Amino acid sequence: MSLSFKGQTVVITGAGGGLGKAYSLLFASRGANVVVNDFNAEAAQKVVDEIKKAGGSAIANTSSVTDGAAVIQSAISAFGGVSILINNAGILRDRGFKNMTDAEFDQVISVHLKGAFSCTKAAWLHFRNQKFGRIINTASAAGIHGNFGQANYSAAKMSLIGFTKSLAREGAKYNISAVAIAPVAASAMTATIMSPEMLANLKPEFVAPFVAAVCHPDGPNPSGRVFEIGAGFVTELRWERSKGTVWKTDDTFTPSAVKLKWSGVTDFSEVSHPESVSDVDSTLELASAMPPNPQSAPPVRFDNKTVIITGAGAGLGRAYALMYARLGANVVVNDVSEKGAHAVCSEIKSGRLSFSTDVPNLMQAFTAGGKAVPAVCSAEDGEAIVKTALDAFGGVHVLVANAGVLRDRSFTAMSEQEWDLVVAVHLRGTYKCAKAVWPIFQKQKYGRIVTTCSQYSSAKAGIMGFTKTLGFEGPMSSLPPAGTAMTMTIWPQEMVDAYKPDYIAPVVGYLTSEANTETTGQLFEISGGWAAQTRWQRAGGYGFPTNKVLTPEDIISKWDVFTNFDDGRAIHPTTTAEGMQQIMGNFENKASVVETAKDAVRDAGKALKAKL
Repeated sequence: MSLSFKGQTVVITGAGGGLGKAYSLLFASRGANVVVNDFNAEAAQKVVDEIKKAGGSAIANTSSVTDGAAVIQSAISAFGGVSILINNAGILRDRGFKNMTDAEFDQVISVHLKGAFSCTKAAWLHFRNQKFGRIINTASAAGIHGNFGQANYSAAKMSLIGFTKSLAREGAKYNISAVAIAPVAASAMTATIMSPEMLANLKPEFVAPFVAAVCHPDGPNPSGRVFEIGAGFVTELRWERSKGTVWKTDDTFTPSAVKLKWSGVTDFSEVSHPESVSDVDSTLELASAMPPNPQSAPPVRFDNKTVIITGAGAGLGRAYALMYARLGANVVVNDVSEKGAHAVCSEIKSGRLSFSTDVPNLMQAFTAGGKAVPAVCSAEDGEAIVKTALDAFGGVHVLVANAGVLRDRSFTAMSEQEWDLVVAVHLRGTYKCAKAVWPIFQKQKYGRIVTTCSQYSSAKAGIMGFTKTLGFEGPMSSLPPAGTAMTMTIWPQEMVDAYKPDYIAPVVGYLTSEANTETTGQLFEISGGWAAQTRWQRAGGYGFPTNKVLTPEDIISKWDVFTNFDDGRAIHPTTTAEGMQQIMGNFENKASVVETAKDAVRDAGKALKAKL
């Protein structure tokens, strides 16, 4: 079967060269109407001219991808509809985190993430109304694994994976598919960071056939899934979670108790493969029935350490603040609510933070009161928050980036303002606070950062990619579902009561302690006295010969091979370099002369038949 896109209209952003151009030429050659979007009008028009010269149908569009309405309207005006959107536009602003400017961070987030949101938002109603739509979001290995000097790019690209997973869940009932790809291909961007020898083996034509295969109405529909593609090699990635460890949820659940059983959190001898935030069994009944938790000796303490906690006026942040104060830390309570921030500070200073327990070595209550100061401002005011810490306590040693807002709404109903607010508070707020503490941590050669993220939503997933890059440049990540002011709007009361913030704080306390030296750049899921580590698992994949033309039909023929996680070939890469090994290993995969000749005859026959 030869896949035809006759009657389909495809919008491709960043299509003036590289991958975008390869997509445009392939879809046009298969009969699609193509909107070639690029900020470079001359480049876009050259692609359009090439398509038309070959007998295809295409128009150029030079709107910014952040003006998605204009991009999609060009398709409607020219061709009467849109059925496929490939969010491919991107820029690089590589720089070490210490020297990265706000503009460099914001520009990358805007083009990659806001651009994808804006174009998808504009196409979504058309997709819903016609009960068909295909969306490709372009992630990267840097987003998946993190990469030195690319904190902005990693954040944007991992955000797109979270965005993809959210779109897939909401689009399923409308036959709208969203797929994330992490392509490695020669382009104007990759030319700035890869050698000419590598680029020669990374042709965009080895990526485009996969995209065509998953966009066709009769092709595979791997909505919500993630694939790495390059140099003829194709593979799928998925999340893999350890069984984890459970603690009794009482006053003996402390960072010292977490330290003693931490090896169980990172033990992958028993695993699961979650696909959504709800894919976790409740451990509350088991936790409540357990004996008191034993404590490590010496206990985990934060004496003479200063801890900044954003969003600490209530919920999780308040639980963190009280815990750190009990453990001897100076606490900076950040919140946009003046009332909330001052109330938590008063609670700490009152000295009424006591435990009623007889467990040996458990940190006991302080009676004289703790040390805390409020920092009433947005988490985006990272410099002001850090200044508060320095003025009050003379230093800072730990940042818990916890601030967040929810604007839960279907993608159809979501406004641009709601999108911008959530990204600003969660992603940009985390960036700004980390940026402000970074030179201090570097100078004192010590620092701990815990960020609050999620694999399944855009802003939170972006924090994960951001954190992984920080792990290479100097700290770590946690994922805590908990009953807070945010989750109270979407959880029933019994769940809010069960998943108390108190059952999250001890794990975060251990992660940020001097006792922990091994979890930098890693991801942990925490809830109800349970914690587990989550990592990427990558299928063994399949390498197509690099001296043959790769087609969408070839991709479909090997689909069951490169999506197979159970054939003993799956691996767990943790860096971009590890992820590239299999791709680079396919450079020398060559088909025999006989096979190549057979394919040439077959393709010539197909071309002749099409003309006749």
